[in-house]
Amino acid sequence: MVAPVTLAARVAVVLTLAAGALSACGIDGNPSGTSVATIGESVPPSEGFTAVTEPRTGHLDDGTSWTVMLPQVRGGDPHVRTAFNNEADAILTRLTGQPSGNGQTIGDGSIGTAERSRTIVGDRTLSGVVIVLGNAKGAAYPSLRVATVVLDNQTGTVIDDPFTDRSEATKLLASRAAAHDPTGRLRDGATYSSFTAWVPLPEGFHMYVEVPHVLGDYVQVTLPWNEVTGLLKPDAAQLLVG
Repeated sequence: MVAPVTLAARVAVVLTLAAGALSACGIDGNPSGTSVATIGESVPPSEGFTAVTEPRTGHLDDGTSWTVMLPQVRGGDPHVRTAFNNEADAILTRLTGQPSGNGQTIGDGSIGTAERSRTIVGDRTLSGVVIVLGNAKGAAYPSLRVATVVLDNQTGTVIDDPFTDRSEATKLLASRAAAHDPTGRLRDGATYSSFTAWVPLPEGFHMYVEVPHVLGDYVQVTLPWNEVTGLLKPDAAQLLVG
């Protein structure tokens, strides 16, 4: 006798198929030591925060529409929670809110098969990664866009300029990113001028380096903290590295 298929099993199959369908082109996998939290899932809380992603939909008059999962937090200090969630909403507005005139269909993107929009609850920080895939009418191919936000999880202050000397840090990050890129794409003539999309991970400073579409739109690289700490302001180093 064949055992009946349970509702839980059907849901698991649907979720597995949906995750595969939403994957965008790319090479990199999910960095070790990180979690992708979605509705119904959570990661261990720090300072009382729980990491989740929540669905967002919307449209513009030019025909642009989006359905994406957005990083959010629950619990914790209400002021900090509101600050983080509002920053994530502001990122989504920037990524979707500029009319193109010919409309876009925007959905969840991924770098490789596992790196998706997510919330990261650290010891002293809250971080959000938003990855969307936009497909404009008449465009030859869809393109990825990535944006991040990092907050002090005790004050709600955005950490957007952690470097003592941004110009010098950019030069050093460029050379070190190429050295730590396992795919070799950053050593193959890729051009990039800034490192504005990043999050702190236990293993290091994790960057999303924008490259030409032929190279995958973004390359993710993690620099060990011992190669980055000297570039950081003392207060930023305390929050990001500990």
